[in-house]
Amino acid sequence: MPAHPSVRSPARYYALKALYRIETRAAYADYVLQALRREAELSPRDQDLLTTLVDGVTIWRKTLDWVLTRYVRGGLERLDPWVRNALRMGLYQLMFLDRIPHWAAVHETVEVARAVAGEGAAALVNAVLRRISARLEQGRPVATFPPIEIDPVAHLAIRYSFPEWMVRRWITRYGMEGARELCRFHNTPRPLSLRVNRLRATREEILADLEARGLRARPGAYHPYIVQVEGGLDLAAWPAYQEGKVIAQDEAAALVPYLMDLRPGLRVLDLCAAPGGKTTAIAEGMGDRGIIVAADAHFGRLRRLREHALRMGFTIIRVIQADGQRPFLSEWADRILIDAPCLGTGVLARRSDARWHKQESDLINLTRIQRGLLEAAARMLRPGGRLVYSTCSLEPEENEEQIHAFLRDHPEFRFVSAQGKVPSPLVDAEGFYRVLPHIHHMDGAFGAILEKAGG
Repeated sequence: MPAHPSVRSPARYYALKALYRIETRAAYADYVLQALRREAELSPRDQDLLTTLVDGVTIWRKTLDWVLTRYVRGGLERLDPWVRNALRMGLYQLMFLDRIPHWAAVHETVEVARAVAGEGAAALVNAVLRRISARLEQGRPVATFPPIEIDPVAHLAIRYSFPEWMVRRWITRYGMEGARELCRFHNTPRPLSLRVNRLRATREEILADLEARGLRARPGAYHPYIVQVEGGLDLAAWPAYQEGKVIAQDEAAALVPYLMDLRPGLRVLDLCAAPGGKTTAIAEGMGDRGIIVAADAHFGRLRRLREHALRMGFTIIRVIQADGQRPFLSEWADRILIDAPCLGTGVLARRSDARWHKQESDLINLTRIQRGLLEAAARMLRPGGRLVYSTCSLEPEENEEQIHAFLRDHPEFRFVSAQGKVPSPLVDAEGFYRVLPHIHHMDGAFGAILEKAGG
């Protein structure tokens, strides 16, 4: 593949390059995009198209492949990965990007296919995309999905491009319409969510700054220091970010520290701290007075936490590398947060490729790790202290079932309702903090408050 292509659409060229890497190297879309942005030197408009194409094709891959299989003799698997991804990229533009004329989508995609894979590939891509484009121009369906009344799981999985195991679980819990709305939410681009560092700025100040830059910004629905931003904000180059006035964090995640009943002077342990969104929120809640031990098993991720703490001016955060499943303190902490590793099925809208990296069988190892973290935390929490367990998962095994099992084995702990700690609509009938994306219109989250006897 040429390093400097002579194509009219460099955004499509680099998008195809990214999609090839994602498929053939099992690479994460975010990392591939970051690397290509540094390599490509694209205009802001092309940067936007590059991101749109890579994220869009990655999200909708199952649906795109379902359609393309009906137009490619012998199936997609026999094709070279360059050609397969060129077809996906072209079809995504035809089906989902109304702002791009069909003729342009076909022509530019064919040109890129020719540059990377030759005339034969270009001829195939041209024939398939023109045939599909003609049907769309005539208002005819390009493919039919499995009938919903016969196979509802396959229908939703293919119609909205999700693994069938996820859809099956969601239909069981939320019903057909709830599962459909959840799929739609996860396929809809999310605004940039920022938490204002209340020790350095006010939400009104940040809103005014963003609006002065011509960006659409609005307050969060539930959190008093959240700002939602639409449009292209270069976060790292923004003075307010450089001055530590904001950090990127979803509203649902930002509410978790409110469960901890924070005040100045506490000794707090954050067991899975990196990259630091919740750690810095805890420091805010303590007025930067007391001590926070921010632990994480992954040294590389801790570097980001240190950077955030320094940038935002927090002095009470002590960063250590440690396995949170092994106690390293003895009844020391007044508060412990376990923001546990999980399937992340509540935050799929934030990462285009996350749905394809998850397996239902991952629950076995994840629930074991979560229980290990709870057991270790139980030994590091002082009598009378409070433990908050949270995930960004929608799966019961990682949430309420994990807490019920822990409480059965630990009579020295009692469950405390989240009522009064977070807004009432986000507290379920059992007293758990629970955010459902298709109902509350933000990333999914779960939180439980546990209090240790004595003290």
